[in-house]
Amino acid sequence: MMVWPFNSRRVSRGAPFVVLAAVALPYFIHLGTSSLWDANEAFYAETPREMLESGDYLAPRFNHQLRPQKPPLTYWLVLASYNLFGVSEFAVRLPGALAALGVIVFTFGIGRALFSPFAGILAAVMIGTTPRFFILARKLPIDILLLFWLTGSAYFFVHALRRPSPSWKSWVPLYLFLGCGFLTKGPVAWVLPGASFSLWLVLTRSFSLSWRRLRPFRGLVLLAATVLPWYALIYRSHGRDYIASFFLKDNLGRFATQSFGPMRGPFYYVPTFFADFFPWSILAVAAAFYFWSERENLRPVSAFQYGFPLVWCAFVFLFFTLSKNKQEYYIAPMYPLLAVLLGGALRRSALIKVTSNLNRPNYPWMCAFFLLLLLVFGLCLYMIILMRSVFPDLFPVLVYLPSAVLLVASFALAWQLIRGNLSGCYGTLSCSIWLLLLLAASIYIPGIEPLRPVKEMCRQIASQSKPEDQVGYYDAALPSMAFYLRRPIFEEFDAESMVQRFRSTRAVFCILTEQDYSYFVGTRDLILYVLDRRPRLITQLHLLLDEESWAEQELLLVSNRPALEPNMKEGRENP
Repeated sequence: MMVWPFNSRRVSRGAPFVVLAAVALPYFIHLGTSSLWDANEAFYAETPREMLESGDYLAPRFNHQLRPQKPPLTYWLVLASYNLFGVSEFAVRLPGALAALGVIVFTFGIGRALFSPFAGILAAVMIGTTPRFFILARKLPIDILLLFWLTGSAYFFVHALRRPSPSWKSWVPLYLFLGCGFLTKGPVAWVLPGASFSLWLVLTRSFSLSWRRLRPFRGLVLLAATVLPWYALIYRSHGRDYIASFFLKDNLGRFATQSFGPMRGPFYYVPTFFADFFPWSILAVAAAFYFWSERENLRPVSAFQYGFPLVWCAFVFLFFTLSKNKQEYYIAPMYPLLAVLLGGALRRSALIKVTSNLNRPNYPWMCAFFLLLLLVFGLCLYMIILMRSVFPDLFPVLVYLPSAVLLVASFALAWQLIRGNLSGCYGTLSCSIWLLLLLAASIYIPGIEPLRPVKEMCRQIASQSKPEDQVGYYDAALPSMAFYLRRPIFEEFDAESMVQRFRSTRAVFCILTEQDYSYFVGTRDLILYVLDRRPRLITQLHLLLDEESWAEQELLLVSNRPALEPNMKEGRENP
């Protein structure tokens, strides 16, 4: 990727296109090579497949049972991809990749509208080189699509208020994006932007301006026309229980109760933010010091440029902090606007250093990059442990390549820090992360397929089972089995119920861990036949360091009936 000095006054017309295309490249490489990621991606692959199979596009179903947890738009988009490209992993992930591209483009657009084209490029590169954002695009279709609708709504809100006169080209897309967000994940798609917009207007007393430019009455009509038809049809076909379950249990319940996840304290999102928006989260600390030191100079120009993104980010963070149910990706909607803030601040601080007679040094930024230098160097060591554990048979050059990239980045960062080159620090960091994402998409994600055995085990089940047999998993969260087997599966989490299944007269094929297998065979004295045994992907550092625990994490395909092959014995594999 091309990197310009931050104090460059001009950006060529084609430069944004080149940079954005380069940033988005890793998101489109090998989309269909790897199998589905359990558990969440499987829901958004199998549900539209069942829609295609049944011809019922109205009520989402997973594992041939109603799934009212989420509205249908994500399923419909994947379904459209199925119709174009066939049922495959590529078709599942293409909408997410396009949504990621859209987020990058909208982030650039917001930065350009609030600050400058150069600030927009900085912001787009930051969001595109955030590893958590890359993971969302690859694994969580619904969350990357929600992020697309939310970032788009922020973009059209900014443009509506910056236009000299009202225009439908801003307010119509704004409400369409809000409506599509609601059809993607429900009320949260209105709460986050609506509260952020309203809070901003209250703080700046801009209601009269917004009333003329946002057309709220017409917008409400457009929102109703976008959202209500599906809810009316689903109410007519499935009654109020379906809708009540969605609003009361899966939305209000997630916010107000602890029943949907582990207990997480009020400060959970502080370390989550620094980890998930890494490395740019470290610059956020520097930006806070910068804003405080420049508060007097910023006041005449910052009301909209810095104020609106800051209000958006603060509300998203506080809203989910108050939520009883906390997941790490919930605060992802703040990252594009935070990238815009950082891009604008970096650009302004560099220009002030050049144009100001005071020639103030960029101490906060340089301190942040020095901390990043230490963290990047530490990551070199972690990557060595991770790569040697995950890829023991990979060509040695490829095993150490990510650590080599990080090591070179460390030395380059050190050199740029010595020179006091802010743009050089940014360019070094962003290019090195982009290269790592490119390597991950091209080499390492396909390379971990042997450690993700569900798809291959499903092939074995399909070749040995009959339609009347029971197939599924025990306490392992493997819903992708439904997608690969094209049939209903059991999802068992209770040991007693699983014992009863194994003791039934019907043949049972089950995927479970080595630890659970030992329990059923040893403690419960069941006769089970091991049809296959494969290693499982491990990424937690404490497990990687404890090689004795690796065997317990292996996945086994077992049955209460002998395999078709004669070399399988009960309770163990034949050597």
